Amino acid sequence: MRTSRSRRAAALGAVAAALTLVVGACSGEDAGGGGGGAHDVGKATGSAVVDPAKYPATQTAFRIANPQWSSGVSYNPYSPNPEPFLNLSLINLAAYSNTLRPGSNPYLPEMASSWKVDGHQITFDLRQGAKWQDGKPFTTKDVIDSFLLAGANGSSVWADIEDLSAPNDHQVTVKLHDWVVTDNVMSSIMSIWMLPSTQYGSLLPAGFDKALLSYWHTYNFLDPTQASIKAASDSPAGKAVLTTGTNLAKFKPDKLIGNGPYTIQNSGVSGILFRKWMGWWDQKNIRVPWVQIVPASVTAAFGGLSGGTMDFEEFSQFTDPQVDKLKASGTGHYVFIPSPVQQESLVFHLATYPYNLREVRQAFAYIIKRKQLTQLDMGGKLIQDPPAIAPDGINDAMAVPKYITRAQMAKMNPYNYNPAKAKQLLESVGFTKKNGKWYTPKGDLWKVTITEEAGNSQFDQDGLAIANMLMHFGIKAEEVNVNSGTYYNQMLDGQFAVTEWFMDWGGTPNPLADFAATFAQGSLPAWNYPIWYDGKGEFHGHVAIGVGPYADVPGLGKVHIAATLNRQVNQAPKSKWAEYTYDWARWINRDLPILPLYNNAFHEAYGTSRYTKFPPDSEKWLWTGLGGAAQPVMWMQSGYLQMKSGS
Repeated sequence: MRTSRSRRAAALGAVAAALTLVVGACSGEDAGGGGGGAHDVGKATGSAVVDPAKYPATQTAFRIANPQWSSGVSYNPYSPNPEPFLNLSLINLAAYSNTLRPGSNPYLPEMASSWKVDGHQITFDLRQGAKWQDGKPFTTKDVIDSFLLAGANGSSVWADIEDLSAPNDHQVTVKLHDWVVTDNVMSSIMSIWMLPSTQYGSLLPAGFDKALLSYWHTYNFLDPTQASIKAASDSPAGKAVLTTGTNLAKFKPDKLIGNGPYTIQNSGVSGILFRKWMGWWDQKNIRVPWVQIVPASVTAAFGGLSGGTMDFEEFSQFTDPQVDKLKASGTGHYVFIPSPVQQESLVFHLATYPYNLREVRQAFAYIIKRKQLTQLDMGGKLIQDPPAIAPDGINDAMAVPKYITRAQMAKMNPYNYNPAKAKQLLESVGFTKKNGKWYTPKGDLWKVTITEEAGNSQFDQDGLAIANMLMHFGIKAEEVNVNSGTYYNQMLDGQFAVTEWFMDWGGTPNPLADFAATFAQGSLPAWNYPIWYDGKGEFHGHVAIGVGPYADVPGLGKVHIAATLNRQVNQAPKSKWAEYTYDWARWINRDLPILPLYNNAFHEAYGTSRYTKFPPDSEKWLWTGLGGAAQPVMWMQSGYLQMKSGS
């Protein structure tokens, strides 16, 4: 599953109005107003335990700006519209820790106190004394049912599992197939939502574990064919998986029973108020008594942070002038750090002429000035999103030098601005330029349409800038905006000739997952031809790119793109990751089925008027926001974040 830290945010009313609505819904003891006052804050947030009953939510809530959410949100994390920041209440077996991912142990134990890897077997020791927020103990049945629910939601982790059992009342053992590389599957296991069996167990039919194992066995995960996938779907096991998954997605529990540090006090489209739960196993380290999620546009988030009414945001990217003002405000702090997240890219639909021609895609790369693009993006000279060193399909901060050496990177084509080279490439495949305008080999005036998501200011600016660069070169180009509600699905449906999206970040420590997430999916619609398509006969389905299915990949030779990536991402040991990563990076660098433009950085901001002791500005601490627990929770567990005295 692709994770995207999108910066979209819909405009709402003023932040102050939203703050009043959500906090005003609480009163008296429930709002923390019946106990002590703000004068206790400094003392209580040091070494003493913080009890929300002693602090008024109106004064002490840690306020987080978040893009607007719909009225149809659910407490179910598998719902199409889950409640924002559910991971303040729901904690997994472990979370990405404050070590640099993918470090030797990038996981911080949470509901599992420890685990042991023995060959192809992982044994988790459950945290003793941990319980759910309704007072019931956290058990092995909760863990096993949570694995089954993830399988119902389509998690391919069940393709890796041979057996799942509880040898006693405090351990769960996951036995993997002998072809599985444990490092490759660990993050998928740690990402499984832990949910209470008392609330979700009734959704699981008897023998569902056997259905999942049977489905994936028939699917033939390492080498699936159209026939094997159809057989899996049509089998009784496949129908059980589909039915259970459908019921799971529709399930709307009337309350959230979490296992983490916060319970939901009240919730609505005007805001969500979380109250610290004193029964959490690590509650002594939770020094924020209340957390408030406030729907806010980028403008409102900026105003709240610079004005002292907002404490944190992790979704918006401010313009250069806003960054300057925030830094000068004395209360706001902006953080942007190049890091292994998405690489924003142009996406070519290769079924649309002339983007099936490699020379055309390469010509685009020579025409677009990537550094200038990032400056135009944010309205200044500050490079907030570093341009790609070379279009290679993997974020440079992740790739260099751990998986691709600097010497190897230097051998790849950087596609520096070179209109003469672009002209030569186009003419080599029959394009001509007359009276300053380019014509296709068919004799038609070449018209390029770049489709961008409406409301995503960064993408909108990219489209305008790229269209202008193409027009300056002599290509008739325009940018068109498409409704954000339909944009993604239309893109996967292959409706756009040239568009833009986040094109890496596969969600596992294995860098090959970045490539596999784009070029090796097994279902439709997808970015590329699915694993089962062998190139024989007409393709029936919808893909956004459609390259292959076979390609000559440097270092690998002629291979089936999706099938080879699928095998590598699941079977390749760490000793082969760098070699394979370099092979696929060179293929993208040469063939450019996508054109990487720049590396998305982490963009976060916090206000210092009411809270202090934020962790250092570094990739190390920004990684804590990507899995298993909300970022402020992981900060506090590591000794950071507390209220100022008098807040």
